[in-house]
Order: sequence, then structure tokens, then C-alpha cells
Amino acid sequence: MKKIGKYQITEILGKGAMGIVYKALDPDITREAAIKTIRFDLITEESDREELMKRFIREAQAAGKLVHPNIITIYDVGREEDLTYIVMQYIEGPSLQKMITSGDKFTPQEVIQLMNHLCDALEYAHQEKIVHRDIKPANILIDKTGKPFIVDFGVARVETSTLTQTGATIGTPSYMSPEQIMGEKADNRSDIFSLGVILYELLAGKKPFEGDSITTVFYKIINEEPLSIGEVKKDLPKGFEHILSKALSKDPKNRYQTCSQLAADLNALSQLSEKTIVLDTTEEEAVSLERKRKLRRRILAVSIPSVLLVCGAAALFLSQKGRKLIFPSRGVQVMEAEVSPLPSRSIPLIFSIIEDKLIRIEKSLEKGNFAEAIKLAEEVLSEDSENTKARKFLNEALIAQNLAEGVSSYNKGDYRQCKRMMERILKLEKENQEALRYWFLADRAISKKEILRILERQRKTEEEKDLLSLLSDIGSPAFSGQRKADAILLFNYYDEIKSVISNISVNFRDRNNADVSFSHILTAVYKKTGEKKVVFEGTKTWTFKKQEKTWKIIGSK
Repeated sequence: MKKIGKYQITEILGKGAMGIVYKALDPDITREAAIKTIRFDLITEESDREELMKRFIREAQAAGKLVHPNIITIYDVGREEDLTYIVMQYIEGPSLQKMITSGDKFTPQEVIQLMNHLCDALEYAHQEKIVHRDIKPANILIDKTGKPFIVDFGVARVETSTLTQTGATIGTPSYMSPEQIMGEKADNRSDIFSLGVILYELLAGKKPFEGDSITTVFYKIINEEPLSIGEVKKDLPKGFEHILSKALSKDPKNRYQTCSQLAADLNALSQLSEKTIVLDTTEEEAVSLERKRKLRRRILAVSIPSVLLVCGAAALFLSQKGRKLIFPSRGVQVMEAEVSPLPSRSIPLIFSIIEDKLIRIEKSLEKGNFAEAIKLAEEVLSEDSENTKARKFLNEALIAQNLAEGVSSYNKGDYRQCKRMMERILKLEKENQEALRYWFLADRAISKKEILRILERQRKTEEEKDLLSLLSDIGSPAFSGQRKADAILLFNYYDEIKSVISNISVNFRDRNNADVSFSHILTAVYKKTGEKKVVFEGTKTWTFKKQEKTWKIIGSK
């Protein structure tokens, strides 16, 4: 094809079961774009075809409202007879799938950095009530700087249902969640499962669920646990075991409920690793313990030859493959086994150990060693769950640790992480003034960054003559009409537009309203004469309002 709508085709970027992806040029603003075509002519029933076309356009338009630095921007949606297409931002760079296939290796830190971007993008989309449903390396593009972009929001569900009707292959099944395979409703937790599969693959160099056929892969996703990441890559931090176990849980209720929770654990990997001790056992020992697990009732302490555990100091459970014994300090699971009762003479010794630990906790708090204090307090509570002193110390240590990490994140400019830390504190102590103060400061800093991004986007859209993107930031019909009229005049009569914004001042009236003043110089070449002119020079003040967690421009002063 030479042309789709007004767009001039320059090359083919890829082909799929439903259509072709082209690189194209928008002649109005000389901007490169990617165009994905969807062929609905494969569907024989006209009524079904029409309904799917309408739904595709509706969902693509909804996805077009997403504005995030790690989500491909949708510019336009169009239709020509049975060919429906979506025009989106063009990224020069490979997909994550191509990088994996070509043998690229990723360090744990690089993986965490990539996952942080993906989690942030998906968290934003989920807050906007949009679920991707087809998160996989092929739908993640990496630009020249290494920045990832998620593509195909709003397309996956239509493609899947369409392909099912035509009998075509759905695609690589390895990243689908169990509930998707079983035809149940997919929500944000399905995307989180897919993220877990990608995380496993990047760390291990292989997919967690592999097979010679789609049927085999589907069976493994629904019924089998993947090989422990520690067995595949022995030099990885132990915290990845916990993260992957939770992200790849078969039951959505047991997974991370939000992408921000997954990101928080990834960024606290060192602390998570410290809380998980892994001991090797023989195959024979593992089988023996598995038999006991099936025969005995649940208890809170476990006795194992050669391992001394005082009064159930930790919960013991078998890993998914039965080759590891793991003692998590928080006791996520409890092993079933048989324990002989403690002799009465041991009781004074136990209380002496607890008192000793309480003294050590207090000293650790005084020295600012919060990780040690948390570890000791959790050990005491595993032995004596009603110990109020240990509970008090644990809360103090958790609050102090989260506050220190949150303030550090704030000083580094990681305001979202700061908010997450402060929210953890407020769950423990609702009126903690320091946490409330930093939460407010971080929230305001995030809002200011978003407002500055909107101003920059407005500046670029003027230079690129991108009316659709320019209007996407407007949240008031009246102001939208005014901006549209001004922009159309500017775009029709001028070329080589140069927009410069400086001296920006953001004044928050409250959490949801702000006045933003800035200097604006707009120069351009008048089409009729070729003369360069100053179209506007002066100070503008726009009013911003938070609408459904997103800032919008609603007027000017």
C-alpha cells in the first residue's frame, strides 16, 4: 500500500495474523508515525464484523487518552471500508522480544530499572480503568536511550476475540494468565501475571512455562509451578524468589494487587533478600517432609534434625519444587509437621531468650539499625504473638525505616516511592505528622512534574502542528474551543513554528487546583510572504484542575 487515509506509507515494520504495521508520514505536520491495520474482512458474519469494528474504534479512542512517558501515544483512528487502522507514535528501536531473541543479557539492576518503568506505566493505565490484556516482550519497544514503551493498549481484547472467531492463532501463549486461558474476566492482575513472566524470563534467560505445543503451555500455566528462579540462576538475590512466587500466583487474589506493590518489592530487594534464608536439602529429605506435610495438622513451629529452632522461631514450608526449605521472617506459609512438646524446663530458657531479644531490639532502635530491630521483633512475635512490647518496637522500627527510606527517595526526586513509604507509615500510625508532611510534599512534587510535562507537550504540539495532542490536555469545553480556534489559525497561516516557554511559576490553591504562569514567545514564518514574525510574546496564566487523577488545563486568566 502507498497510502492509508492521509498518511503516506514509507515501509513495512511488521506483519501479524490480523494485518500489517507500517511506518508512515503525516504530510500535514511531516511527522513519522506507525500505523497498525486491523483486517475485519476475515469475519464472515457482517453483523459481527460491524460490531467488532465499532468496539475496536471505541477502545482505541479510550486508550488514546493515556498520556504517559512509557506508553505509546495514539494519534488517530481511521477506517477505510473493511480496513481499520490506528496511528501511533513511532519509536526507532527494537522490541524487547527482539533483544531477548538476539541473546541480549540483562543485569538484575537493569531488569529492575526496566520493570520500574513498566510498572509505573501499567499502574497509570489501571488507574484509568484500562487493562492491556496482552503484555509480552513483543509489545514493549525500546528506544535508542533504553527507554521502554508499551504498545497496543486497547487493541489486545479486540484482536483476541476477532482471531478466535476466524480460527487463527492467538499468538504466543506463554505470557497469558490462568484466568485468561480459562476464559474468565481479566483485570489488572492479569497484566501483573504477564509482568511476572517477563521478569522471570529476563532473569533466567528462559520462560517459566515452556512446551512443544500451546496445549502443553496452557496446561503448565494453569496447573504447574515454574522451576524456582534460584535453581535456574543461583547467583541472584534471594528476594526474587518471593517476588516471582507472588507475581506468578495461579489465584489472582494471592498476586500483587497493584503494579506499585510489585515495584515496591523490587526496589526493596535487598531487605527482602535479608528476610529469606534458603537451606539446601536432599531429594530424600524433601520427599519425607512432603509426606509429613500431608499427614499432620498445621502448627506454628517446626523441628528438623540438625537445625535448632526455639519455640517455632520461624515458619517452615516447602518451596514449589520440594528442594528448598525456606524460613521467611514474616511466615507467609506454615508447614504441617510433627513436633514433640517442649519439656517444662525449657520454658524459663525461652522467656530469658525473649527478654534478651527485647533488650537487643531497644539498643538497635537507639543505634538506628532498624532492619535488625525488625528482624528481632518479628522473631519474638513468632514465639509470643501477644507480646505488646515487641509489637510496639516493631511498629517503631517499621515507621523509622520507612521514614528514612521515604525521605531519601524524596531527596533523590523519586516522589512516587516517597509516597509509597509514607503510606506504609500511615497504615501503622494514621496521624504521623512527618509522614503526612512528606506525603503532601511528594504529592505536590508529582503534580508539579505532571503540570510541567503538560506545558512541554503543549509547546511541542504547537511546533509540530499536532492539534489532537494539543487538545488532549484540555479539560474544559470552552477553553478547548478557544485553543482549537487559535491553533487552527496558527497552523493554517504559519510554518516553522518555534514555541518557547520559560519562567514557569506553579501556585497550588489546593490538591486539585493550580494557577500556572509562564513567559511565552511564539515565532513563525508567515506562509504568504515567507517573513518570520513574532506571533505572540508575553505572560500567560492557565488554570489547571485534577480530573480523575490527571491534570487538565481548564482556562486562562
